[in-house]
Amino acid sequence: MKIVQKLAVLIAILFASAGACARGTVPVVNFEDNQITTGSGKTLAAEEVRKLITAAAGAKRWTVTAAGREKMQATLNVRSHAVVVDVAYTATSYSIRYVDSTNLNYEFDAAGGKIHPSYNNWVKQLKQAIDSSFQNN
Repeated sequence: MKIVQKLAVLIAILFASAGACARGTVPVVNFEDNQITTGSGKTLAAEEVRKLITAAAGAKRWTVTAAGREKMQATLNVRSHAVVVDVAYTATSYSIRYVDSTNLNYEFDAAGGKIHPSYNNWVKQLKQAIDSSFQNN
């Protein structure tokens, strides 16, 4: 009988774990104060930084709009999901910060924001594309 009880508990844990993974969330990752390093070693003007960020984002299917002085909003739509981030920049650094999302289970609690893992993957890919565009300049 004990084996049957242990087996029942194990099965219940497995089903609970599978359900949690399907709906699981992870902490929201923001990329703060990323230093801009060009492949040539030259310093860029803020306007050049804006153009390179916009081109890199576009290459990854993000839509970029101006959002003030040295700030842009980038939006990515994937199937029924949407992500909006702020991209603040200067001639020497840039930051990517979460703003909003649709259908990504975003929640905020005392520990901070949590979201579907795809969000962090998409934003990481955006950061990598931006960094690559600086390296190629």
